[in-house]
Parts: sequence; structure tokens; C-alpha cells
Amino acid sequence: GEPSPERYLSGIAFTLGPGMGGPLKSCAMAARTLSLIWKLPLIAVNHCIAHIEMGRVATSASDPVVLYVSGGNTQVIAYSDGRYRIFGETIDIAVGNCLDRFARVVGLSND
Repeated sequence: GEPSPERYLSGIAFTLGPGMGGPLKSCAMAARTLSLIWKLPLIAVNHCIAHIEMGRVATSASDPVVLYVSGGNTQVIAYSDGRYRIFGETIDIAVGNCLDRFARVVGLSND
């Protein structure tokens, strides 16, 4: 038969936040269930940091300072000495929503 997935995994990661409560809760429950079934560690991940970390690895940036803009979240984040620090954030006046609306009004494609 086919080998079990847990043979290829070292842990189960899930988004702890920021984000919308419903999807975060349902994904956390699914991750927790897989973690228990497969006896693997459960790893909480900050959604914004995950995006930034992918960019940091892809660009070889050592200590980036980032204006993270995504839908309902806007954060100023810096990386130094192996850690991220959030210098400011908002979830009620999001730059991402503003840019999305502007793009729709002027007819910019999101492709």
C-alpha cells in the first residue's frame, strides 16, 4: 500500500493570525486533528510573517523592513537578529483595501 503522509512530514503548520476568525478557527482545528492523528508537532505561523519570509528567502534579503499590505491587514515589520518586530499595524484602515479599490476604479487587472 501507499505510505502514510506522516512519514514525509516533520510537523503540521497552521495560520494563527492575523485574519478572519472563522477560517482561522477551522484551519486550526484541522491542523490540530492531523497533528494528533499523526503524532506530529503543531506549529503556529503568523500569516504576514510567512509571506515576508518567502520573499526574504527568494531575494536573499538579510534584514528587510517591510510595509506588508494585504486586504484587511497593514503592518510595518522589520527583521533583525533572527527575529521579526512589528512596529505598527492596523486592521481597520487597511492600505490593501484602498489599493484594491483604486485598481478596480481605474480598471487595472489583477492577473
